[in-house]
Amino acid sequence: MGSKWVLGVDIGSTHIKVLGIDRTGKIVYRDQRAPRQITTDDGGFEQDPKEILQIVLQLIAECNQEAVVEAIAFSAAMHTCLVIDEAGNPLTNVWMWMDQRAADYAAELRNRGLDRLWYATTGCPVHPMSPAVKWLKLRELYPNGRPVSLKDWLFLRLTGKLITDYSTAAASGMMNLRGHWDLDILRWLRLSSQSLPPLQDMTFSLGQFVVGGSDGAMAHYGLGIAADTLHAALTWGTSAAVRVTQSDPIPDHFIDTGSFAYFMGHARGYLVGQALSNAGNVLSWTAKLFGLAPSEVIRIGIEVANTEDSLPHFVPYLYGERSPVWNAAMTGGFVAVRSHHDKVHLVAAVVVSLLALLKGAVDRLETAVGSVNNITVGANLGRDTLWGQVVSTVLNRPLEQSASEDASVFGAALLASQVVAWDISRQIIAPQILEPDVSWLRVQFRVAQETEWLNSEIFSPMS
Repeated sequence: MGSKWVLGVDIGSTHIKVLGIDRTGKIVYRDQRAPRQITTDDGGFEQDPKEILQIVLQLIAECNQEAVVEAIAFSAAMHTCLVIDEAGNPLTNVWMWMDQRAADYAAELRNRGLDRLWYATTGCPVHPMSPAVKWLKLRELYPNGRPVSLKDWLFLRLTGKLITDYSTAAASGMMNLRGHWDLDILRWLRLSSQSLPPLQDMTFSLGQFVVGGSDGAMAHYGLGIAADTLHAALTWGTSAAVRVTQSDPIPDHFIDTGSFAYFMGHARGYLVGQALSNAGNVLSWTAKLFGLAPSEVIRIGIEVANTEDSLPHFVPYLYGERSPVWNAAMTGGFVAVRSHHDKVHLVAAVVVSLLALLKGAVDRLETAVGSVNNITVGANLGRDTLWGQVVSTVLNRPLEQSASEDASVFGAALLASQVVAWDISRQIIAPQILEPDVSWLRVQFRVAQETEWLNSEIFSPMS
């Protein structure tokens, strides 16, 4: 067992992933496990923190059998929240970002006129995903508990120390843009700064464990995206997001475009972007509804959208929506369906609407921060070459496809190597370039029209 590895562990809402690299920067190990997802009739979306801890321990143990693990850094989904007691024992399951049970409390904050103030203070919109909003619901049930993120609790269990990093705290809705727990918001939440974890840089470590950061922050770290480069990362999975890093975001700019702005740490800048609740999950719903594979939904939808056939509209908010409206109560459905429309037209309407969501998100981000210079996408978006090519055509620009299928877990592994002072350069692999294709100009035109329709009929950024 002479090999030495560092590990990145990504705690996602769908999978727990681990990636190992050796001292040359070569990827030597990867695996993933899927924790159970627990849904409730009242909009709950939970996971069992103890099950996730066991998965993490199992994955680490398997790596320990192969090599000497020098350091382990974490990446984690944003907006998770569980309640613990004074001894650190969980009193609840983890409430994931999709959990809707705090929707009434988000509405109350809006009715009191606090939504824009909190948004401008923290960069985190008032929405049921926000741990600050979740806590309003949870404190009624567990008034003596403490809210923490899933990553915070895992770090506590692994090291005995409750710590959070700036990028995770930024997504809580409780930390202000200066990088401090906001005392005014905490008073409203009936919390003290002492009841929350101390704030640390993502490189903070205890033993072999490195606290790491949010999945968005780790993805940008893995891609080597520096602040104010206007280099965007576009992710497409169950949900979707497009993000850049800025050194000094302007609240009016990010609020008026429905963007988030999350502080990542001193000298690390802010993660500014658009988050979409509806992406691959809507493709999966469509595939199930019509008895197709997701790849068939994409192929049929694009081919039909590229014809002269008329299409209905599809309102794509099956899972509510985040950017730009931050309204979990939004719903979806078909509009303007006529008797001549059949299954393929409905499929095409879904595909066009999802492409319009992506285009709208990029357009709004550029309104907030200026024209982006480059857009990097994950390997999963371009795995279906047709989909990646059409996204490039719709956005009317080349896309750089990252060699890494998951930049977040790679970023965590790279961070771990930095903490143990390994001299590893980021793997310089020429990205595959996805180019616009004139074959899909009809799709591009349809999507531009659909984007305008969604903006005028549905979208109204938070005011």
